[in-house]
Amino acid sequence: MVPLAVGSACGRLDYGAFAALGALPAGFASFQGVTRSRVAAVAVAGAGMAVSTFVGAATAAAAPWLLVAVVVVWGYVVGLAVCLGPRLSVAALQWPVGLLIASGMPLGPTEAALRAGLVLAGGLLQGALVAVSWAFRRGDPERTALAESYRILAVYASGLAAGHFGPPSATAFPAAVALTDPNPLLPMTARLRLLDLLEQAERIRASLATLAERAADDPSEAALRPAADAARALDLIADTLSAGRAERAGHSRELKELMPSLAVAPGTRGQLATEALFGQLRAVTRSLASLDTGPGRTPVNRKAISPAVPVGQDGMGWAALTLRANLALSGETGRHAVRLAVVAGLAEAMVQATGLFEGRWVVLTIFLVLKPDYTSTVYRSIQRAVGTAVGAGLGAAAAHLAHPSSVGLIVAAGIAVAAAYALFDVNYVVYSSFLTVFIVILLDIFGLSADTTAVARLTDTAVGAVLALIAYSVWPTWEGLTAQEKFVRLIDVHNTYITALLRSLARPVQTDPTRLRGLQAASRRARTDAEASSERLAAEPPQPPLTPTAARTLVAVVTQLAHTELLLHALVPPQAAAVGREEVGTRDADADRLEALATAFDIAMITLAEAVRTLQPPGPLPPLRQVQCTLGNRPTALDPRLLQITDHLVDTIHTLEHVLRRQLASP
Repeated sequence: MVPLAVGSACGRLDYGAFAALGALPAGFASFQGVTRSRVAAVAVAGAGMAVSTFVGAATAAAAPWLLVAVVVVWGYVVGLAVCLGPRLSVAALQWPVGLLIASGMPLGPTEAALRAGLVLAGGLLQGALVAVSWAFRRGDPERTALAESYRILAVYASGLAAGHFGPPSATAFPAAVALTDPNPLLPMTARLRLLDLLEQAERIRASLATLAERAADDPSEAALRPAADAARALDLIADTLSAGRAERAGHSRELKELMPSLAVAPGTRGQLATEALFGQLRAVTRSLASLDTGPGRTPVNRKAISPAVPVGQDGMGWAALTLRANLALSGETGRHAVRLAVVAGLAEAMVQATGLFEGRWVVLTIFLVLKPDYTSTVYRSIQRAVGTAVGAGLGAAAAHLAHPSSVGLIVAAGIAVAAAYALFDVNYVVYSSFLTVFIVILLDIFGLSADTTAVARLTDTAVGAVLALIAYSVWPTWEGLTAQEKFVRLIDVHNTYITALLRSLARPVQTDPTRLRGLQAASRRARTDAEASSERLAAEPPQPPLTPTAARTLVAVVTQLAHTELLLHALVPPQAAAVGREEVGTRDADADRLEALATAFDIAMITLAEAVRTLQPPGPLPPLRQVQCTLGNRPTALDPRLLQITDHLVDTIHTLEHVLRRQLASP
């Protein structure tokens, strides 16, 4: 609203409207990301909007039919950007908005450049506001995310104390994203201490998983008491992190008073695991105390800290590699990009040939509602049409009531855009309604009658929605075609992770904690993709043999595999331990057995992945059970828990084999 107010004060409300046009989509882009990544999204949206505004206005004035080719290019780029994730794809989606709105106001190169500069200024203003917000609540979002992470652990520990012995969730903690992209103004010492708290949360989760395993074998009151004590401590830790500065001291004092009671009687079953858990809780208490006591000593050796995304999966290099990998028509993104480009180009050609009044809304609707998946396209088409119908009427009425006062127009626009921002992630129909109100008022400021604009927007949006639905029906990109690829990747990624864990246990000296954390994050992402894929399959016509039921069953089995990985990862030492000369022979024998199990597991998972790739029942697997049983041969220096965990691992692989054999069997 600042550009509109400044434009009105300077007597050039139309200039202010162009700057507001740049600030509006940049604001929607700012919903993506955390701190610096939010500014990056705003910058990408603002710069793209400025270029699009110039190209749209100048091309419409010089060679209107050339807009068909421009729309095709923009459609392909926007469609391909889907593979870059929500942050960059939402930013790229703002580019056709600037292109098509500007195409309705043909201008010469000089005037088009001026309008583009105003659009860029609006986007930069939005970016500056986001950056200014860094100065407020420094560290609070990160602390809140950490508090939520510890609250998740507290809930799990409470359930464990109540007799629920399932493993903890293997999904990433909320703090992982917040601390991967922290507030740039957050002191490095504070950031490192917050990272340390996140790392401690990961260790506590593994310790709770071990505690749950032991409690399942001995569900006595004495065995469950440590879980109840841990739940109390974790709740206090979460309270301390989320409390305001004035209340933190009280929560911190209560937490310190609780620590002496966290003790384990000698000889208690599972004594070592419980002592490890309580030791981690005491370490967290000390970290919390140092978090608010000044800079202090900077923690060292932070190489083991795991970012929420693998190193290198951000920036221009990663984006270029990802785009290149998705160019092929065999992939979901490549097909969607070509479909969007073709349909948007044909719609623009139709508009140019028929001279359809305000026809740019037809093309813009296609950009906004045509998605890679069936469900989103259908629902977005209907919701966009309904929202635009309501918003067009409200916008025309608001503009009519506000005339001739520019202040009235600015106030009406401000109310509409505030509501649109507030409801952006709440309800798409209502959000579309208020956004349409704002656009109708903005175009009225540009000199386009609100009454005729509202009617044209309503009609053209309906046409665009119908064209998007027809396009998806003629050339669908059914999820079933890409779900197969995602499930193959799911098995491959988990194979890499577990074989790396087994080999790290076999040869601790070769352990690379950073690589293991990266593989853990990759397995989480692959599982999340597969879960989303199974949900989308449920909204599409069945395509055997990879039906929604089969997909959900596969996800459930692999989730159990992920829980076993969590237990296995807890046994991996952070660094190689010294080994006495008398233990060398025993350790070598154990290492050979673990290497044999890792190799057998690798072959089994490759066989199962090939079954999903070919949609044929899996071939014979290696004798996993016999190989796993050799781990119990004496003498051995292996952790007794490893025998039980690998036993679960073999059971899960055989379950996965059974599921695939049943689901992929010929009818």
